[in-house]
Amino acid sequence: MTLGGRVFLFVFLLYSLPKVLFANVADIAGICPTMKIAGSVTQTELLQELTHDCRYDKMARPPGQINSSDPIKVYTRVYIYILRSNMAKTLQFGVNMMLQFRYVDRRLEFSDIAPNLTQIYGGKVAHDLIWTPSVYVANERSSAVVGNSVKDLLISINPSGMVVLNTRMEAILNCGLRLEKFPFDVQECPLAFESWTYNVQDMELVWDEDPIVLADELHLTEYKLVEKWVNQSQVSYTTAQQHYGHFAGNFSSITITFKLAREMGFFMMDYYIPSILIVVISWVSFWLHMDAGPPRIVLGTNTILTFMTLASKVENSLPKVSYIKASEIWFLGCTIFLFSAMVEFAFVNTIYRRKKNVPLKKVNSKYILKSTLTPKLARKQFQKNTVGLERSRSWSSLDNGTVSEQDYSSQNYLTVHSFPSTINIPSVKIEEDKDQECSVGSIMTIDSTPPPKPFTRRPTLAQLHNFTTMTPQEIAQWIDRRSRIVFPVAFIIFNILYWSFIWI
Repeated sequence: MTLGGRVFLFVFLLYSLPKVLFANVADIAGICPTMKIAGSVTQTELLQELTHDCRYDKMARPPGQINSSDPIKVYTRVYIYILRSNMAKTLQFGVNMMLQFRYVDRRLEFSDIAPNLTQIYGGKVAHDLIWTPSVYVANERSSAVVGNSVKDLLISINPSGMVVLNTRMEAILNCGLRLEKFPFDVQECPLAFESWTYNVQDMELVWDEDPIVLADELHLTEYKLVEKWVNQSQVSYTTAQQHYGHFAGNFSSITITFKLAREMGFFMMDYYIPSILIVVISWVSFWLHMDAGPPRIVLGTNTILTFMTLASKVENSLPKVSYIKASEIWFLGCTIFLFSAMVEFAFVNTIYRRKKNVPLKKVNSKYILKSTLTPKLARKQFQKNTVGLERSRSWSSLDNGTVSEQDYSSQNYLTVHSFPSTINIPSVKIEEDKDQECSVGSIMTIDSTPPPKPFTRRPTLAQLHNFTTMTPQEIAQWIDRRSRIVFPVAFIIFNILYWSFIWI
């Protein structure tokens, strides 16, 4: 080394060594260097001076506004610009939002140091230098601060130490759906924020004025936002959770609840109206001929298969739950009507092919269905009643003095006791011989021939019983005509009950 170089090194050490020694002594003694007071100080320099290690501890929370031991209040606002509500299958919904936390950190006051500066703005670098509240989304499935290369963080500090932290966040939230009235359900899905590090003795989350702001272009597809509200609460964690790394005690929590009503236009146009039309089409079978088996079978099976395919598209988009949903009640009701139309055809076709007529006591629904369902029992009852009536007729005819021609012809002899007292005794006449000589031997004859009766038509056994008969074809046609009225009326009643349950 030359002589000039040695002289320069000696002079440099002579001036720099006292400063180094003084700085080390100041650090050891806990004395911070005075902050620069200059009008040309930059925001970065000012923030670095304010957050110097000797005067600012990032791990310690800011002191309370009145007393240092009071918990710091963090005022929160949420600006929501995207709300994804496709949660029927996953039981989740997504939120894109901007969070704003506002609190006072008196350690960052700079009104006396840099009166010319009105704000300190910073991003990720400023966030790493100062204390920020540790808040997490309690009911999240996943969440992340939005940003590609640099996370979207913005911090502003005013001269009084008011810190405003803004961050953009995307979160997938869990929502326990209640699907009893699906697809006309109304869900209440929360968005909960909780303090992670500090309990209520150190930090308290508070909703700011006008806490929720929704973007004007916010639009939902599957749901519509009916109402929203906020609340504040405390979440208690016992000492049993300490071994998981969480402190025990009460932690501050703030919640936004979204009341979402499902848009029913899709389900009305793609499920309910087509299913109603399918049920109505199945009634065309009642206007076809009773013996038209192929067209009625094809119509019934096609309507059932079409409805099954339609319903499966809706049910496959839902989670498997143990309780019965409103869509399943509708599915069951329509299936019963479609299946009943098929059963009605099988019933009518079976009756149409019978050969024997059916005796009926009266032509009404009760006796037609009873005689149709149990034709053999009806005939036995009919025959039993006819025998009993014939016996009663024979005795009553004797009591009334009327005997049928068949009864007279079957008798070959007459006795005195065989005639009731009311029967006329045959007349007796004496024939005199024209010859006076033979007048002594007159002959007396008894005319036992009954007087002639006017001819009357004998009533049939069915008429004696007040019974009538119907052919199987007439019964089948009667059932089809009644089905044209019964099925639509029953379906209308089912719709009244179903939609009343939905809107109550």
